[in-house]
Amino acid sequence: MAKSSFNLERFRTSILTKGLARSNRFEVKITPPNGMGGARSGYNSSLISLYCEQTSFPGLNIPTSSYKIFGPTYQRPKTIEYGGEGIPLTFHVDPALYIKTFFEDWMHLVVDKTNYTVNYQHVYASTVSIAQLDEQDNITYEIELLEAFPKNINLMELNNSATNQTHRLNVVFGFRYWRRVEQLNPTDVPEQVRYPQVPRRDTRLGERTNPGVSKTGSTNENPTYGTGLVTDN
Repeated sequence: MAKSSFNLERFRTSILTKGLARSNRFEVKITPPNGMGGARSGYNSSLISLYCEQTSFPGLNIPTSSYKIFGPTYQRPKTIEYGGEGIPLTFHVDPALYIKTFFEDWMHLVVDKTNYTVNYQHVYASTVSIAQLDEQDNITYEIELLEAFPKNINLMELNNSATNQTHRLNVVFGFRYWRRVEQLNPTDVPEQVRYPQVPRRDTRLGERTNPGVSKTGSTNENPTYGTGLVTDN
């Protein structure tokens, strides 16, 4: 009979020497978007991060489609989703409601409060970092929510009978994807996908010229083959 590889004494030793990750040891860093001045804005982003009481690490999901040829059904992966539909963050609220005002201003940057037009993404989208800390406040794991912005602020109830209670502000952030900080490339979306460049003029359907002959009729010994996309000077 095969014997289990589980060893209770080794498990206890590992817990006592290495410990476990604690859910109350974390840090959140929120960088204001470019439309609010970015990292050099006048907003006290360190105070906002300090007041964060609760959040979560985002998940990963691979949607699949069933494919049956013969026998058991295959599960074919189609893409990968980073949970960007929304991740909640809960904040304590200061007496002046500075925390609430910050997120209100950010949401009005996304959609203008007077003409209700949506701003450009590079103006309102920013980065939110969530880090796991050990007992010595060292960062052991960190992720970044990229192209993030607040999309929902909850109600804040006012009640005369709640004499010993304080406000909590729940903010839901939407984002496109996330990555671990130590990873440079695996989860990065290519630059041309994030910010596609639309050509101002496309000459592929227009006049076609011999790459080796200039407009003056002279021959170019080292012709340069371009992409066919021409912009005005």
